[in-house]
Amino acid sequence: MALIENTLFGINNKIEKAIMRAVSINQAGYYVCISGGKDSSAIQELCLMAGVKCEFAHNHTSVDYPETVYFIRREKERLEKSGHKFRIEYPLYSDGSRKTMWNGICKKGLPTRIMRWCCSELKEYGGLGRYCITGVRWAESVKRLKRGVHETFTKNKTDKVVLNNDNDMIRKQTEICVLKGKYILNPIIDWSDNDVWDFIKLRDVPVNPLYSQGYKRVGCIGCPMTGKNKIKELDKFPKYKNAYYEAAEKYIEYKKERGLKIYGVHETPKKYFEWWLNDKMPELDSLWEE
Repeated sequence: MALIENTLFGINNKIEKAIMRAVSINQAGYYVCISGGKDSSAIQELCLMAGVKCEFAHNHTSVDYPETVYFIRREKERLEKSGHKFRIEYPLYSDGSRKTMWNGICKKGLPTRIMRWCCSELKEYGGLGRYCITGVRWAESVKRLKRGVHETFTKNKTDKVVLNNDNDMIRKQTEICVLKGKYILNPIIDWSDNDVWDFIKLRDVPVNPLYSQGYKRVGCIGCPMTGKNKIKELDKFPKYKNAYYEAAEKYIEYKKERGLKIYGVHETPKKYFEWWLNDKMPELDSLWEE
């Protein structure tokens, strides 16, 4: 089993290591980020095993799959019955109004792989000033190889983050992050996909039913990271497809009303939407000069 390995330096128990990361760093309590994906289900169970003081939180993005919404509600009910706090948060603007994908697109445009503003605005909302636990893993992407077990998200550009990993070479890496004023703990940063699934099976952890339907990613409907798969996905959810198109129309109107530069793909809402839907990215760098 990959979670428990015999090495030249002894037994490497990834479960115990992940639990110790949570127990040893913060005793005051954690804000545990629950997305509805398998990784967040794993860290949720690890926190329960560790017995650390924590509050589970899910950010409702307005483009979550229906299955994810119902799964989160069931998990909220299950954990609250056992005495744990679980909150479903709705991202807000500074004036208290609700943030959604749709009103975000009206001003920022359709989210893309390069300009994925939706994550910071909708998924990473909450936990400011708190010690957060996430299910971020190196195995998820090349970019995440640069991230560590412990991170600091701060507005102070002079603050650097020491990546506290067991490997000395990794530990020497530093990172400047100016996104959020929060501390981040990634207890399963070094887990593989197989490690996550092995742990879920071992502990009989409830998971999002979308996985049993063949989904590999259970993020948002129309996520830019799905590439051209957006076409098939949005065909299954025509109401969301129409909502994306209508928001794209409002974005073009927004640009025209303010006299902003109109690029080639922005000539008409139809052209812009088809460009986005078919994942045609070459023009991206120039599109976001404004």
